[in-house]
Amino acid sequence: MVAYSHLFSPTRIGGKLVKNRLVMAPMLTGFAGLDGEVSSSLIDYYMERALGGVGTVIVEAACIDLPAGLETFHQLRLDHPRHITSLENLSRSISKYGARSFLQIFHAGRQTSQFITGVQPVAPSALACPVTREVPRELTVTEIEDISERFVRGAGYAAMAGFDGVELHAAHGYLINQFLSPHSNNRNDRYGGSLDNRMRLLLDIVKGIKSNSPGLLLSVRINIDDFVDGGLVPEESLIICQQMEEAGVDLIHCSVGTYESGLTSIEPSSYPEGWRIYLSEQVKNAVNVPVVGGGMIRNPQAAEEVIAKGQADFVFLGRSLLADPLWPVKAREGRIQDIRPCISCNNCFSSNSKGLAVNCTVNPWLGNEGRKLSGANRSVRKERVDVIGGGPAGMQAAISLDKLGFAVSLYERQEHLGGLLNLASRPPHKEDINKLSQYLIRQVESSEINIHLNTPYAISTLSDNRPDHIIVATGSKPRIPQIDGWDPGFCCSVEQVLQQEVILKGKRILVIGGGRSGCEVADYLIGDDNESTIVEMDRFLAATMEKKNRRALMNRLEEGKVKRLLSARVLEVHPGQASIKIEHGQIVSLEIDTVIGAAGFTPHNDLFFQLGQHHVSTFLIGDAYQVSGIKQALDQGEMLAQHLYRTRGR
Repeated sequence: MVAYSHLFSPTRIGGKLVKNRLVMAPMLTGFAGLDGEVSSSLIDYYMERALGGVGTVIVEAACIDLPAGLETFHQLRLDHPRHITSLENLSRSISKYGARSFLQIFHAGRQTSQFITGVQPVAPSALACPVTREVPRELTVTEIEDISERFVRGAGYAAMAGFDGVELHAAHGYLINQFLSPHSNNRNDRYGGSLDNRMRLLLDIVKGIKSNSPGLLLSVRINIDDFVDGGLVPEESLIICQQMEEAGVDLIHCSVGTYESGLTSIEPSSYPEGWRIYLSEQVKNAVNVPVVGGGMIRNPQAAEEVIAKGQADFVFLGRSLLADPLWPVKAREGRIQDIRPCISCNNCFSSNSKGLAVNCTVNPWLGNEGRKLSGANRSVRKERVDVIGGGPAGMQAAISLDKLGFAVSLYERQEHLGGLLNLASRPPHKEDINKLSQYLIRQVESSEINIHLNTPYAISTLSDNRPDHIIVATGSKPRIPQIDGWDPGFCCSVEQVLQQEVILKGKRILVIGGGRSGCEVADYLIGDDNESTIVEMDRFLAATMEKKNRRALMNRLEEGKVKRLLSARVLEVHPGQASIKIEHGQIVSLEIDTVIGAAGFTPHNDLFFQLGQHHVSTFLIGDAYQVSGIKQALDQGEMLAQHLYRTRGR
């Protein structure tokens, strides 16, 4: 029996059958060539998600106007017929797995940079985006009409390339949204002022596409709320949606936010699941064409309820499909425990914002789908591998090796698996990390891996087992600050606080170190009548943290009245008092009850050097190699397993 019967019920878009209600949202990957051509890695990426069971795939934004319309390097292009051939390879790769294929067509407008395009950005009005800060050139009426024609021609090229439809990107502060929004459009001609004038460009493009490519499905991704002062609001957006329906649009894809709207467009982990579905519900009640809603949808049950309640006709998945491209098929089969969870860390967004190809913390194969080996040759002798350490690196290595046909034994000195994931999930809004930990633990427990808990590994274990390979993934340990007066009587580590070995309520707390762990432990202690002060040697707190989640964390620290001393250093601590050197060399005293050392972690790898003297095939991965984080731990565990499979028997 199919789980989630509403979510996996077939329906139609513009008369074309769609197998389920799941839509892959368009997400910029950076996998296209510098010339805008489709690459093999881009095809592999989309094939994997079509194979995973999503009913509709909307391919990332393709630029219709070079060079001014580009947002970034390595972006798809649709400004010339020469791109049709490579795009046809992409559409065919998606369609052969039964998914409907749409290509999003796009112009950046003012949300780009001359560094990318080589020319001054263009926009409805000469108003700079507060984020990019480049004043754009105001488009002339003739140029606007030319851009409209470019959108229409681009849609025609997409039709020739075999796509079922195109999607106009009229959201997120890009060119069409800039015309729609009074926040960015202060023209006084027929493209500005009244709502009828501001939506003229969008409706002209819609009518042109429906006339020029009548068999092509047409979706529009539109902001229902810009979430900026003076921007587009639902009252106007609903009118626009009704006008689009009258003009022939087949699908309305609801979104929100712009570059300057803060946390609403690409939400941090503190936002609740499905928080913006209320907006698609408003659109659903205002139009008769199908409506796509979503935003932070992680759980199949949440998606099922959206469809069952009539809040939308389709649910879009974004980051969830980066984390696990097989999300749909696993949900359909009721195997939700096997879905690799997105942890909303936003590293995918962070890499894009730096001009890099997208990556994913929890999915080591994102962007390398075509290189993955699977299915072991069971006729080959099973090589034996001892994996030491049950944190993320060790568990991922063990899981992958087991799937590749190795005989794996996993040793963990604690009574439970998870390693530092168990601590990382305890600060506020980090609960999704626990979901990742539980996912990995379930994968270990459902495999043929021999699990040894409460079992330290020693040289004698090596002698008894005689494995072919040893993988040391023993993680890291807290670094104790080298501070005069440090005393365990009133000083403790982040680890001790998060493990609740030390309970702090109504205390004056000094946190030494304002990196991610120091800020998160201060956040964790808000609300227990504590007065916390973070001392950080740098000029910024959590400087290396992804900026969306960092902004949310900084907001909470400010609201929780956590004090901060930046460009400062703790000189010494004593019961009741700390001496701190602040900027310009001034020494200040701070009254304290408790000191928390948040000076980071250091590799715990002594065992690796011992074992390396006794076994030639010994490997070191994860934090035991270099303290880096969850992504590097999972990547190294997976890639080492693939390496051992490729070199087995040599």
